[in-house]
Amino acid sequence: MNTSSNGYVMGFAVGVCVVISTMLALTANALKPAQEAAKELDRQKNMLIAAGFVAPDELKSAAELRQIFEQRVREAVVDTVDGRVVEGKTAKDLAELNKKAVADAKASGGDLKVAAARYRAFAVGAGADGKPDTYILPISGKGLWSTIKGYMALEGDFNHVRGVTFYEHGETPGLGGECENPAWCAQWKGKTILDEQGHLVGVGVKKGKVDPAVAAEKAHKVDGLSGSTLTSNGITRFVKSDLDAFAKYLTSLRTK
Repeated sequence: MNTSSNGYVMGFAVGVCVVISTMLALTANALKPAQEAAKELDRQKNMLIAAGFVAPDELKSAAELRQIFEQRVREAVVDTVDGRVVEGKTAKDLAELNKKAVADAKASGGDLKVAAARYRAFAVGAGADGKPDTYILPISGKGLWSTIKGYMALEGDFNHVRGVTFYEHGETPGLGGECENPAWCAQWKGKTILDEQGHLVGVGVKKGKVDPAVAAEKAHKVDGLSGSTLTSNGITRFVKSDLDAFAKYLTSLRTK
């Protein structure tokens, strides 16, 4: 066999590529369950942090985090069109529910954009007495370079922010990436999403520092992310948008 021929070299190279790619595919498939479990644990941990059940720097094992989550958090799904909770459904059912909503919208000539996100997951956190005392809403949207994901927890008055966390993004480290900094997230605590007339205004990220002498800024703004105007603007937009999506549900709770 002529090991110097072009045919042999090409065959050898193809063979090596096939073997390596097969090994990588098998490894990826073998690790997928562990990766999905780690991703789900990170999601649950951030919900606990937003609700104040776990401190950002608190060291907890995976088993401890899961136990706290199971004991204190109940996930649910809301129909954003009428503010009604869909009984027996969780975040795992969202794809199926929204797929059906889109199919129904196509058949009836409805708004496909609204239908695609008609159903949204949220969670209710229980206090030490077992009674609901915080409502944990997912918040996500475009920053500068990426989709930023996080959670906002509201107090039982459905107005004051208990906590916020941003845990998944691709923003610039040291600039927009500071949105995940616990010190910056801590500024959100105590802010209100309603103005004095009860209208939903959300919480915005100001360019620069919040002036505590200005009542509206003190109540509804947090300091900007230095050098990250577009990331800050993106967070302001999607936080308001996601709060709008839950507006009917939150209003129904306030009026009970």
